[in-house]
Amino acid sequence: MLRIVVSIVMLLFAMGISAQSNGDKLFMEGQKLQQTRTIAAQNQAIKKFKAAKVVYTAAEKKTMCDNQIAICNSNIAALKNSNRPLKQGSVEQEKEPDFSLSSNEVVFDGGKADFCSVVVKSDLKNWIVTLPEDLENKNFAKVSRSNDSLSIYIEVEANPLTIERHQTINVTLGDKTETITVTQRKKPVTLSASTNFLEFNLKGKGKSFELYTNSDSIVPSNNNLTWYVESKPEWIDINLTVKKTGGVKKFFADGLTAGKKLISGSTAELAEDVKVSDITISATPLLKSDSEYFTGRRGEVVFASQDKRFKLIVIQQK
Repeated sequence: MLRIVVSIVMLLFAMGISAQSNGDKLFMEGQKLQQTRTIAAQNQAIKKFKAAKVVYTAAEKKTMCDNQIAICNSNIAALKNSNRPLKQGSVEQEKEPDFSLSSNEVVFDGGKADFCSVVVKSDLKNWIVTLPEDLENKNFAKVSRSNDSLSIYIEVEANPLTIERHQTINVTLGDKTETITVTQRKKPVTLSASTNFLEFNLKGKGKSFELYTNSDSIVPSNNNLTWYVESKPEWIDINLTVKKTGGVKKFFADGLTAGKKLISGSTAELAEDVKVSDITISATPLLKSDSEYFTGRRGEVVFASQDKRFKLIVIQQK
């Protein structure tokens, strides 16, 4: 009996996922038809939206279909009005409707969720909002019309990346299209280490420490890691230690670890988005023939990740 119940639950779950997928497919087909400025295409789009509404189970999805149907009906009314024959002897010419936006560029902060509105300046309300097809699966901004069809609402979640992201939105009325460029700033980059000081003896034997960064910017010249060495003394050698998989940490093939982890010598925890690199630094042996043999030598290793820098002091002496 338990096996039958589990089977029924799994079947219903699969049917629910399939229904949502079919609804999304019908909705997308309706949007594409909606972009064709003919009465026939608008009626076909209405059929698609009605079919999607039947398939959808979520109330917000059904409301989304109703909104698109209302837009199609508004488009049909405008098309019928524009196709009325002129009175005999009339020299009246159809004028292109006044149409513009209050802004063609929107910038959001990357550290938090936010929203804004862009006013559509037009006497007509049958304008259409679309997203370029090449960005169909990459959109981070949610776009909707206001209830009075006078504005566009643009909403974003906090940017999870340390990389700035961009998106475009097209607003079309008749044969004219206005574009809104949406930019969201990156979240702040962090860069630190388990120590900021290393001291070597005359032999310069290697010493290890950990470098922490949440950067998402890949550096091809440094084994596709998210940081690089900006500068170092000539007598310093740096090697990345690749860790083996194991323990309670989550490891990646490139030798990085992620997840919460205690920083050496501290009770603070790393954030979930921080990646950890194990680095070994060694110094060239100091010989008696070297001019710095008796005085020792001091320098800085500068690590960089995007716009952040971290300085590690290195000293070698007897």
